[in-house]
Amino acid sequence: MMHRNHIVMNLTLKYIFALFFMIIALPAITAEEANPEEPKAEVHYFDLDPNIITNYQKPPSRRLGFVTVDVQLQVSSVASLDDLEYHKPLVESTIIDVINELDEKTIKDISKRNEIRAKVKMRVANALKEETGKEIVDDVLFTSFIYQ
Repeated sequence: MMHRNHIVMNLTLKYIFALFFMIIALPAITAEEANPEEPKAEVHYFDLDPNIITNYQKPPSRRLGFVTVDVQLQVSSVASLDDLEYHKPLVESTIIDVINELDEKTIKDISKRNEIRAKVKMRVANALKEETGKEIVDDVLFTSFIYQ
């Protein structure tokens, strides 16, 4: 009889522990269902194709150096991709203007690459905002940056 009571007591303790852990876990499960994960923002990339090819001056001889840049523009909607396609000449011209303003030292200094990207992003965003009245570009990425 004692053996039977011991088995019943073990089973009862197991059920109590299982019930205890279910009660503890229930609020966490309910909270997850009540606050479903926010939808993730869309991310799209617009490839400026063909590459941007432009020049820069090499002082003191005033000879020209050349830069080829592959540029990807990050946006958060398909509508923004359409806007970029429509305003592609404006975007390309703006990027060329920024690069033409740079000196040889800045172009060749890899530590300045993020500064160049930030300047391109700001100028492209401003030009597009002026044209469309909307914030379109989230980021600018250089997938290739070659100079000679």
